[in-house]
Amino acid sequence: MTVYKNVLVAIDGSDISNKVIEVAHNFAPEAHIDILTVVDTTGGGYFGTIVMNSDIIYQLEQEAEEYINKAYKYAKALGHEDVDIHIRFGSPKQVISRGFIKDHHNDLIVVGETGMNRMQRAMSGTVPAFVTKTSEIDVLVARTLDRD
Repeated sequence: MTVYKNVLVAIDGSDISNKVIEVAHNFAPEAHIDILTVVDTTGGGYFGTIVMNSDIIYQLEQEAEEYINKAYKYAKALGHEDVDIHIRFGSPKQVISRGFIKDHHNDLIVVGETGMNRMQRAMSGTVPAFVTKTSEIDVLVARTLDRD
């Protein structure tokens, strides 16, 4: 089995974020973990284009800072010692699958199954599906949805 040393955990601030961190911690307890969230500045909405002005980007950044700091505290509470947090801007699909891992030399990406509802998945596609298809490194998709 491959031993992963530098794991990227991509979160979106949804309810499944802590579950994704927990899966990464349990799967690679000795690895360095980079917790990443990407503020989507591409302007794409589910039903058209959203104009991204500086006020909207600032608000999104503030929200991202709040939940990335909670994610950091959660990882530390699990006992994971080697954790860094990052906020990036752009397309989540591109940043997670290509940009970030080149800068940080990650050897595994951990993403949640999805934080979207059925309509959102149909309209935009999912980040996990894109990352799985395009990433040059291993991807672990954490099952986060109830299957009852």
